[in-house]
Amino acid sequence: MNWTRSILDGLAMAAYFNLFAAAAALCKPRLMFPCYPPAIIKAAKEPPTKREAAGYWRWIIFGELLPLLLYGALSAVAGGTHGFWRLALTGYIQWMMVNIGDLFFLDVWLIQKKAKNLFVIPGTEGHPGYEFKAWMKDYALPEHLLQWPLLLCPLLAAAQAGLGLLLQKL
Repeated sequence: MNWTRSILDGLAMAAYFNLFAAAAALCKPRLMFPCYPPAIIKAAKEPPTKREAAGYWRWIIFGELLPLLLYGALSAVAGGTHGFWRLALTGYIQWMMVNIGDLFFLDVWLIQKKAKNLFVIPGTEGHPGYEFKAWMKDYALPEHLLQWPLLLCPLLAAAQAGLGLLLQKL
C-alpha cells in the first residue's frame, strides 16, 4: 500500500467531490435539499418535490460516487495495492479525505464563512439553522464525525475494494 498515493488521491477526490457539490449548490440550491439540516428543510415554503429528490440521487450516484469509486479503485490498483483489506484501507483513507474536505471546505469555510448567502434555500432566509453553532451541532458534526467515518466510508471503501479486485482480474 502506498500511503502517499492514498493521501494524494484522497485530496484529488475531495477536490472533485467538494467543487462539484459547491457548483451544483450554487446553480440549483434546491437540488441540495438533502444536504441541509432537517429544520431548514421543514422551514422551506416549497418542500422538495419527488423530481428534485430523484435528481439529487442521480447526481450523487452518477456525478459524485461512481466517478470517485472508479478513480479510487483504478489508482490503487495502478499503484500496486493488492488484496481486499489493503484496497479497503486505501479506500477508507481516500473517503475520509473526502469527508474532511467536505466538513472544512463546504460546511465551515464556504457555507459558513465565505459565501453564506449563496447557499440559502429560497424561502428560508434568516433561519436560525444557518447560524454556525446550529449548523455544526445539528448537521455538520454528526454527519462528519459519525455518519461518514462509521457508515459511509466503510461502505464506500468496501465497494471500492471490490471494484479494485475486479479490475485486477481484467
